[in-house]
Amino acid sequence: MEKYNQTFYSSHLQKTLNYMVLKTKEKIEDAYVLYVQDGRDYWELGGLEKAVQNLVRENPELAQHLVFVLIHPGDSMERWESFSRKGASFQQYLRFMNEEFIPEIERNIDVGKIRKRGLLGDSLAGNISLNIAAEKPEIWTHLLLQSPAVSDEDIGQLEDVNLSGWDVYQSVGIYEDEFVSSISNEKLYILTKNRQLHQTFLSNKAKVNYIETKDEHLWKVWERDLPALLEFWGQVPRPNENMVGLGACPPDPAKEA
Repeated sequence: MEKYNQTFYSSHLQKTLNYMVLKTKEKIEDAYVLYVQDGRDYWELGGLEKAVQNLVRENPELAQHLVFVLIHPGDSMERWESFSRKGASFQQYLRFMNEEFIPEIERNIDVGKIRKRGLLGDSLAGNISLNIAAEKPEIWTHLLLQSPAVSDEDIGQLEDVNLSGWDVYQSVGIYEDEFVSSISNEKLYILTKNRQLHQTFLSNKAKVNYIETKDEHLWKVWERDLPALLEFWGQVPRPNENMVGLGACPPDPAKEA
């Protein structure tokens, strides 16, 4: 698999963001596209490169399906402003992802049909992943969450949403209620909120692989968990999965010619 470093200017955020695409050089006819929030951290701290290499080594056929799009929000303050519901750029970041970034990526990556479309995120990156998916639940098949730092409002938006098309991987440590944000100085009660989120997923008919471990809120925990998460992502799609396209993405005339 090859990696391609790119930049993207967002009119909603009024800034340029860095992102990376990881895929084979060849056109992928049947794609599993995973959008990774905190992309640079997953690459540099979370062991994503090694985990992907091991996954493909053990399952060579997956190389002809996998597309990873790693997007990074900026420094720690920019991250909080974009990923937290209390942040000044939260709504703008959602519009950036759903109206600008995802449609543009899917117009330009060399794939035929998108069979699976998913989001991966840790902590607040898990929160923004949940919120991105909640705006257009019908286009997503997978939500991969490692200790998502969610609030009651983030969970509450799902109460009346049919999530029967979602496969969710959700992991959290039993000591994570003690975690305090270095930005807001708040205790986030991550374990308690994750248990609430898990029940909401189940109530709304999502298929959930939920895991609690004896761990704290740390990158080394998410790195250890990543191989199992990617194995979950790489599974053969459910028989009724027939991925719908983004309504915001017009056909590419060059590809239809």
